[in-house]
Amino acid sequence: MALGKIFIILGALLSILGTYVFAIYGVTGSVGSGIGFILNTFGGGLADPTLFAGSSTYATILGIEVWLFYILLGVFLIFLAAGALQLIGVKSRVAGLIFSLFPLGVGIMLILVFYTDILGLKSFFFTIFFVGEQLGDFFPILVNLGDLALGTYLLLGGGVLGVISTFLPRE
Repeated sequence: MALGKIFIILGALLSILGTYVFAIYGVTGSVGSGIGFILNTFGGGLADPTLFAGSSTYATILGIEVWLFYILLGVFLIFLAAGALQLIGVKSRVAGLIFSLFPLGVGIMLILVFYTDILGLKSFFFTIFFVGEQLGDFFPILVNLGDLALGTYLLLGGGVLGVISTFLPRE
């Protein structure tokens, strides 16, 4: 198997681990992860109302139009599937590149949220969207590394490996 295929498979696995298995940020009992975002979007999470039902409220607080809020919500929903969709990159370099940019972008966004004030008030809401409860104070697994957790760095690693794989041979 060529190096490009190995890198895209490793990148996809890291992205899936960073999204669903490991927490992106948090404290014991309340963590940010892809699971929390799913629950907050469709119901059952800590966000009340859900992100779809309360879209006009959240858009007003963020100071953006509702249609732009739906676009942001769509981008984050694609991010949730990006780890699995990165595996398409085994056959298609373009798909591998596109779906590697989502975890890379979210990882960079989270670093900007926690270590800078570039996003201002919006950064607070991005973190709230991902917040959820830990199941049995264990899952998603929380490994704090500074202000962020291991999941953020796995997302960055998965995105970087996916992008690098597009420039490596496939055969």
